[in-house]
Amino acid sequence: MDGHVEIRDLRQHSYSKFHVMNGQIPAAGQLDLFLHSRAVVLANDVVSALLARDLVRAAECLDRLCAEEPGHHARKALETLCHELDERPFPCANPAQIADAIRRLEASLLPAATAAMGDKATEFLRPLWRDLAQAASAHAYDAAFPESYGAGLYLRCGDAEAAVASALAIAQHDDNVDALHWLAVARYRVDGLDACPMPLMRLALLGPERFPGTLQEIDDPLLNRDWDAFQATCHWLDPEDRSAGAWFPTWHLIEHPGTPMDCGDLATLPATRAVQSFGAIARLLKLEKHGYSTSLISARRKLRDLDPDMFDLYMARRNVGHR
Repeated sequence: MDGHVEIRDLRQHSYSKFHVMNGQIPAAGQLDLFLHSRAVVLANDVVSALLARDLVRAAECLDRLCAEEPGHHARKALETLCHELDERPFPCANPAQIADAIRRLEASLLPAATAAMGDKATEFLRPLWRDLAQAASAHAYDAAFPESYGAGLYLRCGDAEAAVASALAIAQHDDNVDALHWLAVARYRVDGLDACPMPLMRLALLGPERFPGTLQEIDDPLLNRDWDAFQATCHWLDPEDRSAGAWFPTWHLIEHPGTPMDCGDLATLPATRAVQSFGAIARLLKLEKHGYSTSLISARRKLRDLDPDMFDLYMARRNVGHR
């Protein structure tokens, strides 16, 4: 049961009160239900005032809750929310101050809102994240404080379109792992899976340690299925290696050769084996369209020299496809 509990059927409580007034003592369960509903009403009054940002009424309702139900399970959380809102706005004149405000929100307001409001917590926190995003919009991207940049904050307040625009405003965003992460998540939320392969796959090649977390944030069933299949198929990769995800785009090309896959300009990426193998597979797929040739043989040899395991997987898929 979440913290913001809907009021039960008051007809039952009125029934209990009616019988008490007429000398009929209801069952203990009915009395408990009425008393419990009173606590729910008092707590919901505080929550409603907080959602409306009416701090005066919230304080008054909280005083009534503390007086009548001092042991209420959400009391401390509601006290925290009232106090923290009364302290706002937090200083946000520069990225360092915005980062401090984020930490304060995450450490205090977020857990308190979750405890007191349940599924209403997102609604309560959204304006706070938007305030921070708007404060951040006055500042350029600072690699020392990526959490203070607007793109990530717009995602947290649910404005994916603003997050896309903010991420695209970063200089050389195609070579920035933070920007690629934000673009992948935001484009997915705006237009779905077809809109995010370029930043997502480029992120895997450039910042593979960020890739699993980005997949979790997107949480798309098809992507999750492919990630599991990649890990199962590429058994030679160390699952504890944080760079293993760099091979996902290459695996994806092999497994889904008909799916358009644009990772942008590979020349600006580090010349890792994963990047080179991806380029080799992309070239092989183009050459295959023109039939068997010496160029195709040469390209396959290059892939074999780069990574024998990926070469074996590629050839296994080719053999299956041509049976």
